[in-house]
Parts: sequence; C-alpha cells; structure tokens
Amino acid sequence: MLVMDVQGKQFVKAAVYRELATRFTSRSVNSIERKMSNISAVMVGLGYPHLRGLSPLANYQRSLVESVIGELSRRESLDAILEAVLFETLPLGPIDITREADAPLEVITDLQHGRGIARPFKRDYLELEAANRALGLAGELAVARREQNFLHSIGRTKLADRVEHVAQTKGDGLGYDVLSFDRTGREKWIEVKTTKYAIDVPFFVTRGEVRVSSASPELYHLYRLFGFGSSKGTGLYRLRGDLKKSCRLDAISYEAAPKRQLNVSFMDDSGNPVAILC
Repeated sequence: MLVMDVQGKQFVKAAVYRELATRFTSRSVNSIERKMSNISAVMVGLGYPHLRGLSPLANYQRSLVESVIGELSRRESLDAILEAVLFETLPLGPIDITREADAPLEVITDLQHGRGIARPFKRDYLELEAANRALGLAGELAVARREQNFLHSIGRTKLADRVEHVAQTKGDGLGYDVLSFDRTGREKWIEVKTTKYAIDVPFFVTRGEVRVSSASPELYHLYRLFGFGSSKGTGLYRLRGDLKKSCRLDAISYEAAPKRQLNVSFMDDSGNPVAILC
C-alpha cells in the first residue's frame, strides 16, 4: 500500500483490511487497522514515511519492529521508489496551498514508545527530505505567495508588498524564512517546514530556530506544509510561539568536542590531600 501511495495509485485501505481479516480469522478488521497504525509508528521511527491516513500508534511489541525491519530489508525496490519520489523535479512556480488543518495532537517518533533500538538502515528518508533544498525553497515560495494573497484579500496592499522571502534576501541564519504581517500590521516571522509525506511525520528544527522562537514568541510562527504537490492538494498547519512549548523536542545529534580535564587538589579536614578529576 505504501508503494502504491507514493506512486499515486488508487486503492481502498478498508478493502485490504477486509481481505486480511479473511486470511487471519483471529483478527477483526478494526484490529488489523490498529496493527497497521502500529506499523506506521515503526516506519517513522526507522526514518521512513508512513502510509497517509494511518496515523502512528504506539504501544506495540518488539517483535513487530523486527518484522518490519526484516520486510524492509527484503524490499530493495521500495528504496528506489522512495528516492525517486524524494528527488523528483518540482513544478515551476509556487505551488498553491489548498487546505488547512489543525496540528496533530501527537506524533509518535520513537521506536518501542521510548525504548529505542538501533536503525540498521543507511537511509533516513525524513532526514533526507528535510535536507532537500529544492523542496524547502518551493515550500517557502508557496508560503510567501499565500501571505501576499491573504493581505491583498483583506485590503492590506502595502503590507502585501512588504512580504519578504528573507531566507533568500538576507540568508538562512535568521531563524525564520518569510517575513509577513497579520491583519493589524504586526510582523510575522514564519519558519517553513515542508514534506511530501503525511501530516503527522515529524520535522527537524535547528537550535537557532528554537532560540528565536523563545526570544520572540509573539512574532514567531511555524508553518508545516504536508502532502506537498500531491494529488490531494498541499496542506498546512501552524504552530505559533515558543517551539519548546508547542513541540516535543528530541535531541538526535549533538555538537561535540573533547572536554578539558583538570585535576583539582585540596586538603580535607584531617589535612590529607584530595584530588578530584573535573
């Protein structure tokens, strides 16, 4: 189903569940659907997209993780298909954002619901997509045009003319990508995160983005574009303010350098020398 989904082919998930229920008579259709959602959680934990419409569901057995890893290792064609979709050429010009949604209540990102195991794969498609500069730029352009259209629609033409794609005009070190305005004229600092995948796959943020959102929460907005360029239309949800309050932030990498070690010596109450390694 995932292969058919990323290739844009039509299928009915419920029909697949019913067919599986006839093969595994001990499981109901609802039970099979829940298990599919467990598989979604495992896929995201392994750095893969999950099937749209099947939100990740935690609380599953370790044996399911091992089964999914085994199946992925046997399906080399899936990697080729995902890579082709990930790096396919995007249409010229901004893509329209056609639908808005509420932010997901919860996104499951870890294997075994916090009891992680090592990834055996070289590819992390969620990370690769986040590093896709062409996709990121396309999302930023879509948001800039949407902001301009909105301000024009409410008669704030002068503000619409001041919308700026600052990631291009000033560089990407500001902590946000687009400068816009609300209907009162207040600035909106918009960070854009774009995915071709489902609404509830996680996204990556930088230390600088978190810092700026904390320092200026009244101005900061994160726009998450999902299903970007898909046949169902590009979607959007928004998070406003301090990312430390609106998101669960999981550290997946650290900046590291050797730590200087100092020997500090002093005397205890009995006059004996004591050394502490710092």
